[in-house]
Amino acid sequence: MNILYISQYFPPEACAPAARVDGFSREWVRAGAEVTVLTGFPNHPEGILHPEYRKLWRRGFVREEREGVKVCRTWLYPSANRGLWGRGANYASFGVSAAVAGSCVVPRNAVVIATSPQILVGLSGWLVGAARSLPWVFEVRDLWPESLVGVGQTAAGTLLYRSVGRVANFLYRHATHIVVDGDWKRRYLIERGLEESRISVMRNAIEEDSFLDPHSESARQSRQALRQELGLRDEFVLLYAGTLGMAHGLETILLAAARLRERGEVTFLVMGEGAEREQLLARSRELRLTNVRYLGKQPRDNVPAYLMAADACLVPLRRSEVFKTAIPSKMLEAMAAGRPVILGVEGEAKEILIEAGGGIAVPPDDSEALADAILRLRQQPELASALGANGRRAVREKYSCRQQARAYFELLARLMSIAQRRPVSGRLQPPEAASVDTPKLPTGRQI
Repeated sequence: MNILYISQYFPPEACAPAARVDGFSREWVRAGAEVTVLTGFPNHPEGILHPEYRKLWRRGFVREEREGVKVCRTWLYPSANRGLWGRGANYASFGVSAAVAGSCVVPRNAVVIATSPQILVGLSGWLVGAARSLPWVFEVRDLWPESLVGVGQTAAGTLLYRSVGRVANFLYRHATHIVVDGDWKRRYLIERGLEESRISVMRNAIEEDSFLDPHSESARQSRQALRQELGLRDEFVLLYAGTLGMAHGLETILLAAARLRERGEVTFLVMGEGAEREQLLARSRELRLTNVRYLGKQPRDNVPAYLMAADACLVPLRRSEVFKTAIPSKMLEAMAAGRPVILGVEGEAKEILIEAGGGIAVPPDDSEALADAILRLRQQPELASALGANGRRAVREKYSCRQQARAYFELLARLMSIAQRRPVSGRLQPPEAASVDTPKLPTGRQI
């Protein structure tokens, strides 16, 4: 089977979309598929091209190979992940470039996957599929235009909101199949009138071997070495590892740190880059925080060591209805590493964490509740250990990359089988089987 996977983000970028595409692609290659990833030149989130790609970027297109996966990088306008116009130019340039390049590099008899974020990648997938009469899958990891409101970029009813909504509705109607990363997103789209059989859930997944067994000698040595390097002694260490973005409500962490400022045994590590970095640094100075340390962006291969060095992990998002459908990958990574999670997210992520027994859920944007949860884990090490063990077990049982990739591969094979039985004309009839069994909800307005 041939697969073209269109994603703006891919390693060496160290964000959740890049990790998802990378993990699934390598598993599909191991299963015998020919996988081509069409992506941009790495610049996320700072908007600065990685040094090894600066000369290649001037060419506009380059081919690589990564563990059997064919990688095609096409031109985009580098821009930091902040500001409406810069981000818009970044998104639009990749969308156009990917549509043109994708039509040239897509293998014959392929299935096309276009993954969001961002929304214009979906248009690229539709154009490539239409140009080559191929089935295409719209992979929805963020709901648009609702996510724009969630991060404070616009308000419902504005011209931008309505325009992006029309694009999203068009893609929902024209996709051969829609893949989402959680049951709440699936139910939301069904409520909006999409056929239940056209939507499948393929969850964010973790490569188990990427994270050390927290009880192993190698994990103990890794933890000891990194804590010594960072000058950490007996402090209780909280780690936030991810994008410092508008969606994440990271000021709540700073306000919790201010509440715990006088307790010298608690230290916060903030690892990553993003649109809010300068604002967070300024706010830390304003609050005179001495218990918060910024580590900057780290290579993805170093993340497991930092998770081992931490005692618990923080996973916040801003309070928003749309974020109730979010399932942060950083939560699953912390669970895989056996670290208890303090989750400031409502909705499906909270359900997953509570069902797994992998941490403590607090209300979003509530610094007092966050501080109380930190102290609870600090004062009850046996509880922290039990939550970490529960989370690790749940990830191994339900969120293995190999398991999710296999289910996704079977879906793609069914789509290809249908496409090969007759010419593609408009939208294919969906496969009979969906990947998950969710209750049928009453439909709302038709899309």
